[in-house]
Amino acid sequence: MTDTIKLTIPHQPPYHGVALLVVGGLAARLDLSYESLEDLQLALENVLENGGYAKQPHVTVELEVADGSLAMIVGPLDGQAVKAALEEDGDDRISLGRLLATLVEDVQLKHREDGDWLRLDKRVGTVQERETSDA
Repeated sequence: MTDTIKLTIPHQPPYHGVALLVVGGLAARLDLSYESLEDLQLALENVLENGGYAKQPHVTVELEVADGSLAMIVGPLDGQAVKAALEEDGDDRISLGRLLATLVEDVQLKHREDGDWLRLDKRVGTVQERETSDA
């Protein structure tokens, strides 16, 4: 079974914190480890903060929770700009693709009727699972 939460906000920096709060609230509800929460929030923040990815004045963040994984689907975005950022391999700064690869297990850019959407999949462990594996 998959639970889905959708949040549509203006694609402007003052509203990005709302999306991060929703991710934090969901992480608390799921008892996610602090490391998983930080990874998810940093990944989302890096996608939202780049105004060049905006295709429309609003952006939607969909959170899909399934057994052991959480997906963040963000869009609609300018697919060409996102694809270029994912493939960029500059030496002077970390590319979006390399950053996301360290934070989530899978990154996919998918086309829908209303534009391109970025899907970030993260396997998440709960605090309880982590404590059990450490024992």
